[in-house]
Amino acid sequence: MQTINRKYKDSVFRTLFSDEGKLIELYNALFDTNYGPEANIEIVTLEDVVFRVLKNDVAFVMEDSFIVLAEHQSTICSNMPLRDLIYMSAMLQRMINTDELYRKKLLKIPRPTFIVFYDGKEDFPEYQEMKLSDAFLGDDDGEIALQLTVKVYNINSDKNNVILKKCETLKQYSLFLERVRALQGKGQLTASRITELIKSCIDCGILPEFLKKYGTEMVEMLFRELTREEDMEISRLDGYDDGFEEGLRRGEAAGIEKGRAEGESAGRTAAILELAKAMKCKGLDDAAIMELTGLSADEIDGMIKQPD
Repeated sequence: MQTINRKYKDSVFRTLFSDEGKLIELYNALFDTNYGPEANIEIVTLEDVVFRVLKNDVAFVMEDSFIVLAEHQSTICSNMPLRDLIYMSAMLQRMINTDELYRKKLLKIPRPTFIVFYDGKEDFPEYQEMKLSDAFLGDDDGEIALQLTVKVYNINSDKNNVILKKCETLKQYSLFLERVRALQGKGQLTASRITELIKSCIDCGILPEFLKKYGTEMVEMLFRELTREEDMEISRLDGYDDGFEEGLRRGEAAGIEKGRAEGESAGRTAAILELAKAMKCKGLDDAAIMELTGLSADEIDGMIKQPD
């Protein structure tokens, strides 16, 4: 079996769909086209721009379109439209000559499309759109001067998503993912379990050529992806953020209550001092004032020494 030397973030998804033929197949399924192997396609995935190990992404230009594909194995990130906007901005800086921006002639760019394939365990609709405008502050009825839409497809086989019927490679990837998840549930990853999984997948027609080429390495890589520390860290950070915000709300409430109590106490003290001063002016002796107000001799003495 061939050994591949890739960064960890490349993942099974990126390895599988870095094949131009499979990208053309996927493009045809997404857009109901019928391009063949002669189609003009260029993989232009950016490295270490925004996503890092948090996403498995593949970007490519096909005819007049610029496509950003992404795979999510955990909860869909609400910031996907914003992250794709930053990704697109970084990509455009590489795709065009910025000097041409100042010329009179209109500068043409590929039409962008942003797609996420969700294969996590949490329940998620078969299809859903996420919009950049959801993140905008202010009135929802205000003018939307900038918009970016992310199309999210749930590719878990139990959703029976139509996209899986149109793209055999994506369907097989989903089935392969499910079998590795089942293997993950059995605990320790052993050589015999990997061998058995690869054989059963090939026998069932699940990514046979891909597994014959990469085999054990792909199973181990996907197994690590499903249990990787990054997912646990993200979950921990999400919990931390929620806890921090809740703590902040509680702290603010406690601070307000404390301020109110301190203000009321200071107000009562000031009122008692004013009353004591009035008593002193009326000729009451200190003992009487102490009895009536609860002030100490030092407090009364200090009150007399304070300037008006």
